[in-house]
Formats: sequence, C-alpha cells, structure tokens
Amino acid sequence: MPTTTSPVLTEQQARHFRDLGYLRLPDAGLPQRLLDDVAEAVRARAARLPAGQAKVYRLYQHDRALVHRLVAHPALTGPLTALLGPNVVYVLNRHNQGSLNAPGAHKVRLHRDILQPTRGLLTAVVYFEDATVETGCTWIVPGSHRAPYVGVPQPDGGGTWMDEHPELADLADQAVPVPVPAGGVLLFDGTLFHTVGPNTGGTTRTSAVLGYRSADELDAHPDLDRQVVVAGAQLYRGNDRPN
Repeated sequence: MPTTTSPVLTEQQARHFRDLGYLRLPDAGLPQRLLDDVAEAVRARAARLPAGQAKVYRLYQHDRALVHRLVAHPALTGPLTALLGPNVVYVLNRHNQGSLNAPGAHKVRLHRDILQPTRGLLTAVVYFEDATVETGCTWIVPGSHRAPYVGVPQPDGGGTWMDEHPELADLADQAVPVPVPAGGVLLFDGTLFHTVGPNTGGTTRTSAVLGYRSADELDAHPDLDRQVVVAGAQLYRGNDRPN
C-alpha cells in the first residue's frame, strides 16, 4: 500500500516549477544501491535491443519489484506531492522507460510529451550517470508550457513536435541545457518543450524516464492496467447524486 508522503520542496522551488515548467534536483537523495540496480537492469535490456535502439520501454513491467522501489521512493514522491497533490499515480503508458544515450547519438528535436493538459503529466528523469552538455543532457525551453496548445496527434501517440508548427518557430532558439549529476533528477511539465541533447562525449548517459500525474478524483473506474498509485490513494470524489 502506498504511504502518505510529506512534500519536501520549498515554496520557491515549487514556484520555479510552476512558473518555468521545470525543476532540477541535483541531489535527490535516492539510495545509491537502488540507482545501481536499476541502471544495471536498463543496460542489460538495452544490450539486447537492435543496433541503434536506445530505449527500454515497459520498464516497470520488465522488473516490477525493482522499478516500483524507484518510482515510489519517498525521494521522488515527496517532491511530486508538493507539485501534484497528495494522491499521485505512476503512468505505465507514457514514458515508463530506460534510456541509453550513447556517444554519437545526435537525435535532437524539441517536443512536448502530451498534446494538451487533459490530465496533465509530470516527467521525472532519473540520471544514473552524469548528464552534461557533452553527454547529451536534456535541453528545455523555459516557460514553454504556457505556449499555445497546437498541433495534431502524432501517429504513434505523444505530444507536439515544435518544428512542425511555424507559430512556435521563435521559441526554437530559446532552448537551454540542464546538466544534472548522477543521482540527480530533472522534473518538468509534460507540456514543456524539451529534447535530449547530442552526445558528443566519449561516455554513455543512462537514465530512467518516468511519468506521473495527479490521481483523477473524478474517474470512478481508474484503469489499473495503465497506472500505479505511488502516494496517497485513488480516491473518487465525483458527485453522482440524483436530482
């Protein structure tokens, strides 16, 4: 059973996230042994993927007990409850992946993780190795979660590609890198434009990309195949009383 987690962000940190759409936690406080175990699981599965494929999808389903310890750890759920409220779910059908950014990887494309804030999404990237400009840290466009919601759904799901929308062209050169050391976490709004950076260094950059949202208190029938409660509970607060 998930336990109630006390928020651990300061008011200034929470405001920074809401105003600019992201927050960097260089020392998140996750146990090193847990980080090492999840990183090893990501690397082992990535080694079995076809050449050029660097994402391990369905990370939670591959090793439920281990990954649950990461996604529900108080070092993550504490900040999350400060931003999302006391009842938080981990999303199994958006992100939920390990990522291995190898030297020479240059796929850079600014995008949103969701098309619009229907339910909202908070992305948490946990870094198992230093994410520097050279190894391909995440680049973000600060404040772009407030930009207009434009675009058509991508063929394989997901959000909005910035380069497909001329009305957003003046934001493309506003992206800035966000380096995060190993063991740190980057939190950002799912509607914030961002991209992985090119890895021009000589080492890998391994991470876990996790998706969270507030538990939907108006959903009488939550889809338990696509979400896991990690803080608080899945409460139903709808008003179904007859006239």
